[in-house]
Amino acid sequence: MATCNPNDLLSTARCFACLTPQQLGAVQAELLCQILHQSNPMASCDVQSLLTDGKCFSCLTPVQLQVITTQLLCEILGAGGTAAGSCLVCGDVDPTDAPSCDCALAYNRLTGGFWYWDATLAQWVPLIV
Repeated sequence: MATCNPNDLLSTARCFACLTPQQLGAVQAELLCQILHQSNPMASCDVQSLLTDGKCFSCLTPVQLQVITTQLLCEILGAGGTAAGSCLVCGDVDPTDAPSCDCALAYNRLTGGFWYWDATLAQWVPLIV
């Protein structure tokens, strides 16, 4: 069974260690597109559309983006390989309403704040504010 344990992930990912950051990004984008097509065969992986849809992440540092990407991938894994069990909220205000899923991240593009949804407490918990 796959896990999101950092040590396990580093061990199994060692075959990618020789790739450049550009190559890794291209491989990741292709893998994510394949995952998307498994859950939604009509979805588009058009580069311009993805850039437009992802503009709320453009002000993130590379490290913040990698942390969020890693978390989202672990959530996809936990949902059985599809994104159905997780969601991402992006807007110009802090999150207040409950998300449509139990596993959610929120980003305020004006302030750069991040939150995660704690389904047990039924509240947004700040990560970066």
